[in-house]
Amino acid sequence: MPPSTYLVFGDLHGRVLPAFRLAQAWSREHNVALAGLLQVGDLGEFPARHHFDEDRSRHAQKESLEGGMRFVAQPSEEADAVFADESCPEALWFTADNHEDYDLLKEFERGGGRAANSFGVDAYDKLRCVRDGHVAELPGGLRVGAIWGVDPSTRRRIPPRARISHRSTTVLSSASFDVLLTHDSPRDAILADSGSEEIGSVIRSARPAFAFFGHYHSTGREADGEFGPTRAYHLSHLELDSRAEEGSVGVMSWEGGAGSFAYLDPAWLRTVTRHNWKHR
Repeated sequence: MPPSTYLVFGDLHGRVLPAFRLAQAWSREHNVALAGLLQVGDLGEFPARHHFDEDRSRHAQKESLEGGMRFVAQPSEEADAVFADESCPEALWFTADNHEDYDLLKEFERGGGRAANSFGVDAYDKLRCVRDGHVAELPGGLRVGAIWGVDPSTRRRIPPRARISHRSTTVLSSASFDVLLTHDSPRDAILADSGSEEIGSVIRSARPAFAFFGHYHSTGREADGEFGPTRAYHLSHLELDSRAEEGSVGVMSWEGGAGSFAYLDPAWLRTVTRHNWKHR
C-alpha cells in the first residue's frame, strides 16, 4: 500500500474554499493524491442557519474571505465548483479553538451521534470536527486525536467552554494515536509563559508521531521543547493578504505507523494569491 498524504493547515479564519483549492492545485502539480486535510482550529465563524441568505449575499458582494463559511453552511455555487474538482480530498478534519460558537458546535456534535469520533459542520460533510478528547481514524488509517480550546492561564476572559478540558487531556494521555491536533501550543513552545502544560503532558504521555497547533501570529516552525519522539509544529495563519503565507501549510506522509512532515515550499505557496485562488 502506498503512503497516505495529508496537507496540514494553520488558522483559516473562514478561508475554507481557498484552502481546498490550494490543496487541489498542490495535488495536481505534484501528482500526489491527498487522503485528507488537517487543520488546527480557528476554522471560521459558523453562521446561524436563519441568517445564511442575508449574510452570504452581503459577504459575496464584498468577496470577503473571512465570510467563507457561509458558502458551505448550505449548498452554494461557489462550494459546488470547488468540491466537484477531481483532485478534491475527501474532507478536512479540525479541532476547535477559543472563538467557537460552542452551542452550535455541540448541536452539530449531537447530530453526529454519540458513537462518532468526528462530526460534520457543513452541508457537504467536507468539514469534520474531531471530538474533544477523542481519536478519529482517517482515510489511510491515520489516527488523529484532538484537544479543544486554549489554556485560560495565559488568556483573559476565556469562556468556560473554550478552556482546555482536564477530562479530555486525561483521556488522551492514555490513548494511542498518531497525530495530535490542538489550537494552543505546549507551554513555552512558541512564546515564553504561553501555551498549555496539559498539552505538553499529553504529548509526552501518549507519544504521537506528530503534534500540530496554530493560534500564534508568527511564521510556522518546529516547536521548542522536550517532546520525546514527537515532532511538534506550529502552523502560520493562512490569511492570503496577498499570497499564501510561508509556514501556513505543510505536507505529511504516513505509512506503516511512521511518517514525515515538511512545510510547503514558500516559492510554490507564493503562486497562490488572494486574486487567483479560485482558478488554481
